[in-house]
Amino acid sequence: LVRVVSGTLRIGDRVTMKSTGASYEVQSAGAMHPEPVMTGVLYAGQVGFVIANMKNPREARVGDTMCASDDTEALPGFEPPMPMVFSGVYPMDSSEYEALDKAMGKLTLNDASVSLSKETSNALGMGFRCGFLGLLHMDVFRQRLENEHEADVIITTPTVPYKALPEGASESITISNPSNFPDPA
Repeated sequence: LVRVVSGTLRIGDRVTMKSTGASYEVQSAGAMHPEPVMTGVLYAGQVGFVIANMKNPREARVGDTMCASDDTEALPGFEPPMPMVFSGVYPMDSSEYEALDKAMGKLTLNDASVSLSKETSNALGMGFRCGFLGLLHMDVFRQRLENEHEADVIITTPTVPYKALPEGASESITISNPSNFPDPA
């Protein structure tokens, strides 16, 4: 969904996302009444939908400014979601890794606030290091994996990274694992 602040947005217009600088062509536009109605154009003050030629849903960030020219200032207040809680997600059976990979991909299509990176553990095998907005977000994500994709997963103890300034150091360090804590001596 988009809100047009000024000007018009028409099929064929070229728009740029201010957070990424990526440019797209508008392929469809319409309004919500409450169902989607194709109008081909949106005017200032309207809320509607835009379909562009984005290849990856992660390119559309909630709250980003979409504009027709590069010299337009971004609307204030946009900040990408920052994961605060990190945990490892591993398949219960290592042969289910490919299925878990597909399930994680599908779930992150509609939850762009989850960060994913592939990770390997000596004890658990191939899995993912996931960042969540909080513990509730992590639990909901786990339940969706189990209910919607029938994935049996092991989730490691969540951690919260924090910054520390060691004595005598000029720069702070980020600690995401207690085993990385600097020696106090």
